[in-house]
Amino acid sequence: MRSILAFLFVASLLPACSDPAPTDPRNDPDKPNEPVALVCGLMRAACEKQVACGHPILNNTPGDVDACLEAQRCESVVDVLASPDVVVDAGAVEACEAAIEAASCGALAAQGLSIDPSCEHYLVGTRGEGESCRGGAVSDCEAGLACVFEGDTCPGTCTRAPERCTEGSCGPDAFCASNGTCEARAQVGEACDETQLDFSNLGDEPCVAGAHCDNFVCVADLDAGASCAGKSPRACGEGAACLCEDPASCASEADYACRPARAEGEPCNMAFDCADGLFCNFDDEGRCAARGGLGAACGGSFGACQHPLECVDGTCAGEEPIAAELPLLEEGQSCVESGSCPLGTACTCDNENCTEKRCLPAPGLGESCEALMLANVTPFACAEGLCDILAGYTCVLPAAAGEPCPVDGLTLACASLVCTGGKCASMEETRCEE
Repeated sequence: MRSILAFLFVASLLPACSDPAPTDPRNDPDKPNEPVALVCGLMRAACEKQVACGHPILNNTPGDVDACLEAQRCESVVDVLASPDVVVDAGAVEACEAAIEAASCGALAAQGLSIDPSCEHYLVGTRGEGESCRGGAVSDCEAGLACVFEGDTCPGTCTRAPERCTEGSCGPDAFCASNGTCEARAQVGEACDETQLDFSNLGDEPCVAGAHCDNFVCVADLDAGASCAGKSPRACGEGAACLCEDPASCASEADYACRPARAEGEPCNMAFDCADGLFCNFDDEGRCAARGGLGAACGGSFGACQHPLECVDGTCAGEEPIAAELPLLEEGQSCVESGSCPLGTACTCDNENCTEKRCLPAPGLGESCEALMLANVTPFACAEGLCDILAGYTCVLPAAAGEPCPVDGLTLACASLVCTGGKCASMEETRCEE
């Protein structure tokens, strides 16, 4: 199944860079809205394919093409293009539309807009090597370049990317950032940014040992036994996790406290319940198991492969092109062996231990989708919109900049993935000030 990280980039219209030379439609005064039209046209093509397939590609919204397109909020690309240093690559848009048209439904269900590099890289930066840059959710550097900062200084410099780091490869004083470079960990009281960390990178932390990132500031980890419901999954610190004493019976928030993380073979409810180097293996009735390296066997459970590997056709694979396809299931059909449930449904536990799972009607907007995370960690656990796997596990529609959002910090309730002061941050606000 497509990686969570790749999905988040697609859902937020945040592709990073592109190999083809970009075309900037804004230079044509007779077509001031062409960039938005290009992106919305691409999203419409994907929605048309989604409706034809009857399975999620962009979102889980059942119904017609217009309903799918409305949920995608393609107009929010205006916020990204407010920066003069990011443009739409018309050639990449055309190539992506062709790739979507040619792809099978099973491949699109597995990969979404990761089906072709052009689909992830149709928004491109324009600043060249050695030029200053401001970073942000969408890079303002050209293809193959990364915005590198020295300490807390701004601006950074567009730099040719070195060999990408991996989870745990940066040593005790740095972490592997989502741009593939090692970044220094922040001290307690200093600013931190969890958006710099790949969601699939379970072992790294943007703050120094003994601290975690809370609302963009490094704070001390909670003490053993402290109440932790609603806190960051990393709030209990190294070797600990936010757990209820009996994983099979967690009745209320008061049952959750910082306890020793589960060891290999012990029961778990999610990946962060397990000790470092382990994940929650739902193919083994929800028990902690070692994460796989390159070539290791894997299933559909989140975190089964070490970052940045992905589980492809049952094997932990690297960055080579993915050719996986998911079986297209019907409502009521078993999804224990993986597969794509039809629009409006989601893979749902069908017994107490979640050893039986079926495609059942999914919760609607505003409803909780937390229980569905036991079956499979996916944003496609809602009948409409996305399951906010970053904050609160509620079904949400990503909102545009300035619109209200329920929880400050990282959230899928915002197209920018960031909520600040109860409102969705703009893409400009994710960049540093020159």
